[in-house]
Amino acid sequence: MSYLVTITPAQLSFAVQQDETILAAALRNGIDFPHRCRQGVCTSCVCKLKSGEVRYNEPQPLTELDKQQQFTYCCLAYPKTDLVLHHPFIRG
Repeated sequence: MSYLVTITPAQLSFAVQQDETILAAALRNGIDFPHRCRQGVCTSCVCKLKSGEVRYNEPQPLTELDKQQQFTYCCLAYPKTDLVLHHPFIRG
């Protein structure tokens, strides 16, 4: 099973496999996706969740403020549904 992830405003879409992070799938698809640490620390891969649901392995990386802001740490996030994410620096 895979999920379709769309990044706005670039309107890039790619498939993410069930046990693959959003970042790993983006890189596999040749998308120039900002990242550094791959541990949820540097925040360069953080997107805003516009629609859909994601899951994280424990321990849950999000703070309450992150949840309120709809932040998604793409290096750690696995889609539960098709997603629309916003990242201002990703270009098509």
